[in-house]
Amino acid sequence: MFQISAKTDYGLLIMLELARHTDQVVPLSPLAKRLKVSSPYLSQIANHLQKAGLIISREGSGGGYTLARPASKIEVMSVLEALSGEMKVRCTHSGGACPHFRDCGLKSAWPILIDDIKLSLSKRTLSSLLKQTI
Repeated sequence: MFQISAKTDYGLLIMLELARHTDQVVPLSPLAKRLKVSSPYLSQIANHLQKAGLIISREGSGGGYTLARPASKIEVMSVLEALSGEMKVRCTHSGGACPHFRDCGLKSAWPILIDDIKLSLSKRTLSSLLKQTI
């Protein structure tokens, strides 16, 4: 049911990479090479993160990106929303477009569950993720 897009996945990887190197400007090309994706693709994702105020771009030689604030102040939910938009359930935001909406036993449960997921992701920061990654 829930699916994280490649764009969101790579965006979170960018954010974690920047969180690992908070004392330096990080270029995306080595990360792109390591992830086996194109640098322009990661740059496009970084653009979204920059527009959301999560990262800062440094131009020129020795350029790259840094976090806009400490990793302990950046919520995972903010990263996901910057790249995927607001988390919502199809049947509850499209005016009943789901053919099962009328008889659905979950239509009142999904908004509660989505709120729980959002709350959990809002409590999780980049620094807390770093502590759990290898």
